[in-house]
Amino acid sequence: MKAVILAAGRGERLSPQTDEIPKPLLPLRGKPLITHLLSGFVRAGVTEFIIVIGYLGDVVRRGLSSLKDLGIDVKWVVNPNYLLGNAYSLLCAERSLLKDDFFLLSMSDHLYEGSIINKILKDFDEEPLISVDRNPRYLLDLGEATKVKICDEGYVRDIGKEIPDWDAVDMGLFILDRSLFRVIRRFEGMPATLSHCMKNWIGEARLRACDSTGRAWLDVDTTEDLKHAEMILESWA
Repeated sequence: MKAVILAAGRGERLSPQTDEIPKPLLPLRGKPLITHLLSGFVRAGVTEFIIVIGYLGDVVRRGLSSLKDLGIDVKWVVNPNYLLGNAYSLLCAERSLLKDDFFLLSMSDHLYEGSIINKILKDFDEEPLISVDRNPRYLLDLGEATKVKICDEGYVRDIGKEIPDWDAVDMGLFILDRSLFRVIRRFEGMPATLSHCMKNWIGEARLRACDSTGRAWLDVDTTEDLKHAEMILESWA
């Protein structure tokens, strides 16, 4: 299964660090932030990647020229309209997935201990999945997290940052199918987040929650998050 990594955003909450250094290349324990994510996928057996770039995209590609050392195959996709949001970044990868029924998806600024990626692959049973955490231990700002409401059968019934009733937090790791692209195209040309498109998509598709509560993960959005990751990353499997 291929993994799509969304790495096109501006990273404004990490400015001024990201004014000249794109967020995926920010140093974390001596390596670019995104390489920690990619290494986790490789340890889980994933070796084919589609990386969507936008802001300072050429800098990202040059900065990751050594990715071949990880033993992976990378296809680079450019999102020229990255200011429209991460849903459009995913849409830019559609043509690279025409032969794939399902694909992994992650944001480039998320970090997972190894067992989280292993679990979503193990739980996959020919239907879309979203990794969720009912009690996130490492998030510094729960208010900025995307929340999900889960029904008794284990499927997502609502998703978004501002939903009033929720059960868990979206961890930013998915197994999806191409039917989501149809929904994203409805918002083409307009700013749209992935969670907003998924909110519409789950009205016509089934998105099952993959519960990874108790496992360590991080969403690196701010300078404080980056410092936090420096402190705890060493202890992860």
